[in-house]
Amino acid sequence: MIEELQKTLKSRWETFTPSEQKIATYLLQNIGGIAFETAASLARHIGVSPMTVGRFLRNLGYEGLSELKDDLRGEAPWLPLYKTPDHLADASLSEGLQAEIRDLTNAHALAHTPEWAAIVDLLVKAERVSVASFHHGRFLGLGFANLLQHVRPRTRFVEGSDGAYIDMLLDAKPGDCLVLIDFRRYYRHFRLLAEEAAARGIPLVIITDTQCYWARKLTDHVLMIPIDESRAWHNFGPAMSLLSLLIGAIARRQEQSGMFERIDRITRLRQSFAGYLEAPPLDDPPPAKSAGGNKNAASKRRSKRS
Repeated sequence: MIEELQKTLKSRWETFTPSEQKIATYLLQNIGGIAFETAASLARHIGVSPMTVGRFLRNLGYEGLSELKDDLRGEAPWLPLYKTPDHLADASLSEGLQAEIRDLTNAHALAHTPEWAAIVDLLVKAERVSVASFHHGRFLGLGFANLLQHVRPRTRFVEGSDGAYIDMLLDAKPGDCLVLIDFRRYYRHFRLLAEEAAARGIPLVIITDTQCYWARKLTDHVLMIPIDESRAWHNFGPAMSLLSLLIGAIARRQEQSGMFERIDRITRLRQSFAGYLEAPPLDDPPPAKSAGGNKNAASKRRSKRS
């Protein structure tokens, strides 16, 4: 059903009015979360009236948003999660859970876009990948770079402590790639680095939210997570999910390139430098202490003292 709706929107694009194109654009970018929208919330996100939304859907052959939502929900695997158990039917909890599911669904939907395939291909083939992220979301880029190091060589997180990002920009070599990650409110370095990389012709990947209007002007390699204005501080959950999906997609492409041998070598290096705590074997539990055993041990200690 989703693919059918996407084809319909794209094939009829030229017949839509400007307002209808805004609605169609929102549906294409957020199709995974439409099942959780109301006509009012949909209109508010798009910037049109609820009547315009209803008229557009009737033009597509639906009686209204409810019929479209029923078609999109279908037998979705997340549907049981959407229905909050009776004993947890607190209104705020139910609303929060629905919002979490909607945000994660939107993030996962990005893995089926043409941009996704192109970004995975770029990150697999790049000679060197530099990652930078900023402000509250700095940990996202740091974690992404650390994990990406396991599945491909020459990956690093760039601190920018030199004040000029010299290695990333000035000393960039052919085949290098830059990944920038940031969300509203955007850090000043985020846009400055993106513009500088684009001006120097350095392949650029931007992972951000749908309010970052300037990202697509600088690169085609953009992944935008739909932003929920009422949940601005909750963008990190879907962002972490999206980055995990990206690591997985790159790992699958790298399976034939000695990835597992690389992971094994990394593990052995870590064992040499830091080591790992070893858990006791599951099939060899420590012997149980019996009451008699304790008495015998106490008797032996008394004998030694005497």
